[in-house]
Amino acid sequence: MEIPQEGKYVCKLNGQLVIYEASTGSLCGAVPCVMVETGFTFKHTLVLVKADGTIQTKTTDTLKAVFGWDGADPFWLMDNSLDGGAMRDVEFEIVGGPETGDKGGQYFKSQWLNPLGGGMKTPAAADRRSVLAKYGSKFQALAGVAAKAAPAAPKIPTVPKAAPVAPPPSGPPQGAATMEEAWAALNEAQSGKAADVIEKVWFDTIARLFPNKSNTDLKPHEWGKLKAEFTDDIPM
Repeated sequence: MEIPQEGKYVCKLNGQLVIYEASTGSLCGAVPCVMVETGFTFKHTLVLVKADGTIQTKTTDTLKAVFGWDGADPFWLMDNSLDGGAMRDVEFEIVGGPETGDKGGQYFKSQWLNPLGGGMKTPAAADRRSVLAKYGSKFQALAGVAAKAAPAAPKIPTVPKAAPVAPPPSGPPQGAATMEEAWAALNEAQSGKAADVIEKVWFDTIARLFPNKSNTDLKPHEWGKLKAEFTDDIPM
């Protein structure tokens, strides 16, 4: 079939879009295409993540606009481009034209996004778990997907580590507690309040009960006193 001349062409997917890692270390997509009017088939290649780990935001924005991808997981493009998938019915433009290759002869170079050229052979798909481990958080951040954060522990000032204290011979004293237990008691009593408000109560109470002491110096019975303070009488 004759190679198309330079211009814009309406195309559709002609097979499954494949996400793969190139030998350079970049994360790419191989997009098998067919021109709607002429039936000319070719493979367009695009770069999602450069070899240095930089996500190509222009490429991801275009894929989101063309295929309705949310930008969070690049393998969504593979999964939804299967035969019979909704992406197969989406028409899009390819801008391109014939050029002379390094070894002579003509080939069709598509210029939608940032093509790398190459043959019609589709590469093997990248390992999904490995790719998402490396780039998943970056794609999610760009897509505006917020990770669920665990409740934050109190910020403890950096101080010299206290020397280990030998445990008492007959078990913990009555009313003993840990820092975590005291912190949990405060959060329960102050439920619904902002994190900075809770944190201020924490440090203000420690300063009031144990002046001139860092919270890294407190003993189990002192943590117990702090816990009881939060449980019985929370300063506002």
